[in-house]
Amino acid sequence: MQAHIAMRSTPSPESVYATFGRDVRVRLTLNETADGAVSLKLEMQEGEGQGLGLSALVFDFADQDLLGQLSLTGPHLHRQSFGRRKVRGPGTAERGYDCGARFERQGRLGQLAPRETDLLLAHDRLALTLDDLAGHAFSLHLAPMAANHATCDGFTIEGRFPARPAAGRRVQTAEDGSVFGNVFDEILPLMSRLGLSKANAAA
Repeated sequence: MQAHIAMRSTPSPESVYATFGRDVRVRLTLNETADGAVSLKLEMQEGEGQGLGLSALVFDFADQDLLGQLSLTGPHLHRQSFGRRKVRGPGTAERGYDCGARFERQGRLGQLAPRETDLLLAHDRLALTLDDLAGHAFSLHLAPMAANHATCDGFTIEGRFPARPAAGRRVQTAEDGSVFGNVFDEILPLMSRLGLSKANAAA
């Protein structure tokens, strides 16, 4: 008997968060936005890492063919970089990543470097989702906030982006009750992007 597959997905944008680090913990929250971008919110835990601020975030991206059309925006963003395994964080020992954001250190202006910030990752034509980052490696560099400590190296927190919440995962079922595994995990995001691209073209 032929199985007719009914694909179901969460209709509204989803979010996921996780906390990384030991001596200094940073909470990372990923949110899908209604217009097809993904926001990355970074928050250093209160009372930890006194004198330190966010310096740079470098990370990998699922589809490296899309890197040329990605962009990052945010209130503390100083510079953005994209390139297949070519983006490096502070220091020369780190391997190359696909994407990078450097944050402003405003100590010279009498202000403090950020202990929390928001970034918006977007593509110029396609919709992005949590799946574009899930499981991919990142490296977050923390550095002294004050200008008179500029020679200090700070330190780095490394990890992998959290996956989509289990309750929000796509489910594939057949009319005969069969449940399919991850066969469509890569197909569905492409279908979603194609639909958005066609809708934009029609507009």
